[in-house]
Amino acid sequence: MSAAPSSLVAGKRALRERVLAFRCALPAEDVARRSRSVAARLLELPAVQRAETIFCYVSHECEVETHQLVRDWLAAGKRVHVPAFDAQQRCYQPSPIGDFDRDLAVGKMGILEPRARTAPDGPADVAIVPGVAFDAQGHRLGYGKGFYDDMLKHFRGPKIALAFDCQMQPAVPHGANDVPMDAVVAESAVYWRKLA
Repeated sequence: MSAAPSSLVAGKRALRERVLAFRCALPAEDVARRSRSVAARLLELPAVQRAETIFCYVSHECEVETHQLVRDWLAAGKRVHVPAFDAQQRCYQPSPIGDFDRDLAVGKMGILEPRARTAPDGPADVAIVPGVAFDAQGHRLGYGKGFYDDMLKHFRGPKIALAFDCQMQPAVPHGANDVPMDAVVAESAVYWRKLA
């Protein structure tokens, strides 16, 4: 994997700092209210309604909240995979859970992840992804470690990011190793990537 140009790295860093400062300044009640709006739009998507197995991030701090989504999907009998850190491979891998409270504990970087990582018996039908900033073309700016890009580069189902409106940008700097989203679900709209 070739190193990204310094101008790309610098552009990503500046945008990441700016958007995170704004997002993390949102009061907790705003995060909760905005998250409910995003979740309502997500649940209207046919790909999500049809999915029997869903890969979903477990929200942390000021991200769009997913804890209730995961609980509701499990209660509805859907299979749910969440990211689990593989210390040997130094990457995240999808791992199934059956009960949100019983199966998750604080893991790497303070994020809830499975107490015991197990390999799923097949891929998820759809992936629900976090991020820092997005644009309407599906470009995603993550936290700078590349964990989600590595996890999603071979994923064949729809890749759907969740975002507050303040995370949507006119353009997000991106490189060859950045995996685009098929859709970004925000509070006021769903942005579908236009294929060339």
